Amino acid sequence: MVKIIRTFDFSANDFFDYIEDSLTKKIKKARNNNKNVKITTGTRYALKGRDGTINTKVVINKFERNKIYSATFTSLGEVVTADYATKDTNKGCKITLTEDIQTYDPEQHNKLANLFYDFMYHRSAQEELNKLANGVQKFKEKR
Repeated sequence: MVKIIRTFDFSANDFFDYIEDSLTKKIKKARNNNKNVKITTGTRYALKGRDGTINTKVVINKFERNKIYSATFTSLGEVVTADYATKDTNKGCKITLTEDIQTYDPEQHNKLANLFYDFMYHRSAQEELNKLANGVQKFKEKR
């Protein structure tokens, strides 16, 4: 499991505005319609790859605006749950990202393989959080 805590120069409200906008676009595209989308706990959708086949199924586990967004992503051979917990502070929005890779069993690998795996997933999670924060900043500036 990977846990990263960072503070960014925007509010939890800004973060969830961006998440809702992004998810709404993805869900409309996945469902191939332009109907209204309500982001709630239990919402499901599937992302298609370049070839048009479904390659990632997504379930929103928990969605409480300005508090938590949790989703599980299931693709070929991998199941990852990402939790984004937010809290406004006097320094900005503190985001705690917790990623749990349910398909990786450390007991099946040696210590060196586990260290490498942890390093790669931690780095990937950091990149994802930074990419998300950049998206929030750009979205905030456009409004």
